[in-house]
Amino acid sequence: MPPPYNTNDLLVKPVYDVAFYGEDLHLPLGVAPLAGQNITWSQLDELKVVDSDIENYSRIISDADTLSVLNKGDGVAFDHEYNWLSDMSAWVYKYNITMAVALELTAWTSGDHSVDSVRIILTERLQDGTLVKTIADSTKNTGMTNTQAAESKVAIVTFEGNQPFKISQGNFVRLQVILGRTDTMVATSFDGVMPLFYFQEGASPVRQLIESTMNLHLYPALDHAFAVFRDQSLQEPMDYDGVTRGGVSRTAEAFNAPLPEPIPPFIGDVKDLPHAHFPASRPLGIQ
Repeated sequence: MPPPYNTNDLLVKPVYDVAFYGEDLHLPLGVAPLAGQNITWSQLDELKVVDSDIENYSRIISDADTLSVLNKGDGVAFDHEYNWLSDMSAWVYKYNITMAVALELTAWTSGDHSVDSVRIILTERLQDGTLVKTIADSTKNTGMTNTQAAESKVAIVTFEGNQPFKISQGNFVRLQVILGRTDTMVATSFDGVMPLFYFQEGASPVRQLIESTMNLHLYPALDHAFAVFRDQSLQEPMDYDGVTRGGVSRTAEAFNAPLPEPIPPFIGDVKDLPHAHFPASRPLGIQ
């Protein structure tokens, strides 16, 4: 007998709308467990703004004048890795890495001292650190002049790209920041990344305090939800598992599912058959 429903009366298939799930993710660079060296913003001897594009920065309104430089010690070159683990596979459509790098000389005796360049290496890695792919490897010059006195200097740099790349679930995104520097003769110097900074020089009662961050504009890839969000085809039929109507199960069958044994008799019109079955081919010959 025909089923108690119209076989063309399909259930609604879930539709994934990426417009509902996009996110601008802010990953702060100030969380590194490093030493902090105070720096007074209104007393900077030099501020170089290499990039100042409009961006969705993480920011607050502040009048703070004493900020900090995360560093690895007196005279130690800054080279630090940041790791981020996604909770699902995701497509990143744009990344923006904006930071302020600083040089704080608390004492000077001789020689030249400066932060000459900033290099970022952005990679995807397995949990054991094995490299999967390099997303970006870029270097920018700061334009900072050599220091021959106890001075404070800052350079603001930005790296960005909008070539989409995918991060697989379970893998890390690793950002490595390397500062190229000149450090000759004798001085007490600290160079590194500032967790918070301003784009403008001088003192002001009200300014936007910007956070040094890696910003990712991403969408989930939904690999983990493939059983629900998937293509409708002969190989991937609509999934009716556990769905009944009128007491009759509507569980999906594969296109080439074997015929039941024994084959029940059918009386009626072929158009009333709920599914079309194609038995396996048999060898031709006279029996």
